[in-house]
Amino acid sequence: MDDDLDELAWLKLDDVSQTVDVSEIEHMYQTLELEEARIEVEISDCVDHRDSVDMRLAQLSALHKRVEATHLLVKPMQQTIDATAGNAGVISGHVRELDQERVKLEHALNTVRETVELKERLSELLTAMEARDVDRAATLVHEYGTTSSDTLDSPFIRFAAPDSTQPPRDIISAATKELVERVTFMFDAAVESNNTREISRCFRLFPQLGETQRGLDVYSEFLCAAITDKTRLGQVHVSYALRVTRLFEAIASVVDSHFALVEQYYGKGYVLRVIQRLQMEGARRACLVLDFFEEERQVKRRLAQIQQADVARPWVPPRPSVKAKADLDDGISDVDFKDIASILAEVVLIGRQVAAFDRFLESRAQPEALLLLDDPEAQRRVFLSSEAIGKLVPLSTGQNTMHVDEQTGLVAHTQLTSRIEWLTCTYVAFETFCVKRSMAKAMSLDDTDALSGWDGAVSSDLEARAQGPPAGTVQTSSCVGDVFFVAKTSLEHAVAVQQAEAVEAVAQCVLEAVGEFVRVMEQRAAEKWADGASVQRRILVSLNNLDLANVYLQKMVDELRVRLDSEWARVSDAVKSRGRNAIDSLSALSSKLLQAQQHSIDQLSSMLLKPWMRSILQHSYRDIKYVLSDEEFNDVQSDNLFQQRFELRVRKLGHQLRPRLLPTTYALVVESMCVCLVYDWERAIRQSKFNMLGGMMFEKDVRFVQLCLEREANGVLRARFARLVQMARVVAEPVDAVSVAGVDKDVRAMLANRVDMAQQN
Repeated sequence: MDDDLDELAWLKLDDVSQTVDVSEIEHMYQTLELEEARIEVEISDCVDHRDSVDMRLAQLSALHKRVEATHLLVKPMQQTIDATAGNAGVISGHVRELDQERVKLEHALNTVRETVELKERLSELLTAMEARDVDRAATLVHEYGTTSSDTLDSPFIRFAAPDSTQPPRDIISAATKELVERVTFMFDAAVESNNTREISRCFRLFPQLGETQRGLDVYSEFLCAAITDKTRLGQVHVSYALRVTRLFEAIASVVDSHFALVEQYYGKGYVLRVIQRLQMEGARRACLVLDFFEEERQVKRRLAQIQQADVARPWVPPRPSVKAKADLDDGISDVDFKDIASILAEVVLIGRQVAAFDRFLESRAQPEALLLLDDPEAQRRVFLSSEAIGKLVPLSTGQNTMHVDEQTGLVAHTQLTSRIEWLTCTYVAFETFCVKRSMAKAMSLDDTDALSGWDGAVSSDLEARAQGPPAGTVQTSSCVGDVFFVAKTSLEHAVAVQQAEAVEAVAQCVLEAVGEFVRVMEQRAAEKWADGASVQRRILVSLNNLDLANVYLQKMVDELRVRLDSEWARVSDAVKSRGRNAIDSLSALSSKLLQAQQHSIDQLSSMLLKPWMRSILQHSYRDIKYVLSDEEFNDVQSDNLFQQRFELRVRKLGHQLRPRLLPTTYALVVESMCVCLVYDWERAIRQSKFNMLGGMMFEKDVRFVQLCLEREANGVLRARFARLVQMARVVAEPVDAVSVAGVDKDVRAMLANRVDMAQQN
């Protein structure tokens, strides 16, 4: 039905009149019929419900009359309400005016009350001033600071003054000024009499009088004076390092003991001003100590001596027949060197204490500085100004770059900064000189002929009975421990100073000095092998020295890394990175030591090991063949002369070399022996004839030799025998099962040596 209505809504008379198609006309006709039927139904429905509609219309007409009557009754009431609302607006305006007057009256009453209280406080203040009751007067002045500005500017203020000729502000100002002078005088008197209780009492009165900076400054002066008593030493001749230590310990004790007191009476962050004053005092006193140290220890003269000395010259090994002497012709006597070493020790201790003092002050000041970082006004009140810093610095220093760092809360570029730079340069000069001279002396005193347990030379005659060295053979000389003790000690000094420049300079010096040690060891190991015990001792001990030096180096670098990370915990990341890189650069010596050791072993191999292994191989292969019958194969299995001869001579050789070499050095020597053996064995085996049984025996011989040498080296040598194992596999397989897949042409050429394969072909 709804669809028909929608269709009828779109039906237009013009469209109907213009339609000529019969089907469309029929469709329109049906639609009109349906619409006509619908309308008839609606009309019939309306006729059927006529009575109910008439009744509802009658009810509506009656309701309209009642509404009109009600409107007539409500109209007077509406007029009354409108008049009442107008009166209420007028009353509300009057009430608002009364409220405003009440507020003004209350404000006036409050002002009068505060004025009366102020008058009482002023009277009490004058009484306290006359009675010299400083504590009560200071409290009243502090309470005056809490009085509102409205009270002070009100017309009633003139009634507050006891003397109408003088305003309250002038009375308070005069009283405050007088109180500040009194408290300052009392503080000075308490300091003179060393009355700590009175000092604390006066110290807490300054912030009540609005003189925070004055209180902190006079208290800082008192603390600076107290440091003198704490740093006084009873002995006259005391090391300057101890003086600096006592100075910094005294300042640290003062900071820790007075930190809570300042924070209690002045608030958080205000202790920074005291720390800054103590920092400046510590810098001044430390500079004085360094000046006396430089003059009394004659540091300039020693530096001139060091510059003229030539301790970097190459060391010439002493002749075997002459005992080594520490003859270092550098113009500096042993007495002078001891004096230089003692100065260096003091410089290191002073540098360590200066660095520790800086880290301590930073740990105490930086948290307080962060509290004031976003408050420029608080920083202005707390931090020392440039003018105040200038008054604390002697004019002779000529420094005008000092200022307070907002991040750390400390004074940057104090007069101690330039002295630290001088101290660092002095340390580097002394340390590098001592390193070079000490290492040169260690090398000159190194005497391999004095080593015990080297009686008897290594015999090249393997047919004779091997004579091993006696028990307790000293395998390394003293220079290794001495050189790395000097290197480690110097680098520990550099780390203790906590200056990246010092660590870099000393690390470079150690690199050069140890490089000279490696060169000397290479020269010794490169000597021509001879039957004499002295030459053999120098060569083998040099190999051991290079091996042990690498162990010492790795241990030294690891320990220095740990020490640097521990002692440089509060150093900036950039400086710490420079120090760590300098320590890590020492690791480059490890590859240099290994390269020198391997080069020395290769030289030993060409001079000694290669002839020895060739002789062992020739002797072991005497009357040995690899074309075997079944009976011969069984006989060789039960009594293998090759394996017996080889093992006997390798044991003789190991009996002589193993006690004279360190385990790792001996393992490298055995590996070099393997290289020599495999080269000669491969060349010899290519000229031998095989059958399958002989190939099987050759494979067993290869396995036995590999196992024998692995036992000597206490390691795995599989890679060195890989090619021989391939050759053995080729000559040991049955004729019909020979596989050459994955082997090179030289190994495949071994098939031509198989007599059983040639017979079958």
